[in-house]
Amino acid sequence: MTRDELLKAMRQAHADCLSALADIPDDVMATRRVTDRWTLKDLLGHLAMWEQVATQFIAEYKRDGAPQPLGLQDDAAIDAHNERQVALRRDWPLARVRAEFDVAHRDLLAAVASLSDDDLRQSLPGAWQGATLENLIAWNSHEHLAEHREQIRRARGG
Repeated sequence: MTRDELLKAMRQAHADCLSALADIPDDVMATRRVTDRWTLKDLLGHLAMWEQVATQFIAEYKRDGAPQPLGLQDDAAIDAHNERQVALRRDWPLARVRAEFDVAHRDLLAAVASLSDDDLRQSLPGAWQGATLENLIAWNSHEHLAEHREQIRRARGG
């Protein structure tokens, strides 16, 4: 995928997410569950956090030649990290979580725009086992949003 194709996919996934959330009242965003523990608001914070991680990976790549692994070795560690991050944002007002979601997306778009197609395609060393920067960005942005789209749609239906 080229940089421009990646940017297009990211913008489309974000727009799809916003469309799925459109017209959901704030009280529903803060209370309607998408999992047994997470509300729609929690999910937005979760998505923002992973886009922030992708932006961090790009900054580390540009500075050091490779992003630093998060040290999350298995699904249990990822789940625990997700829960900590959701808990961190749980008492935030919805407006703050929405703003974080939008800013994280905007920052990631800007970071991706600063990359070349070659940057995106280059295999990453070490712990990344040959994944590319494009893979890391996709996993933490448009592919991740797509994973949660059905949860949002189900929650929307009440």
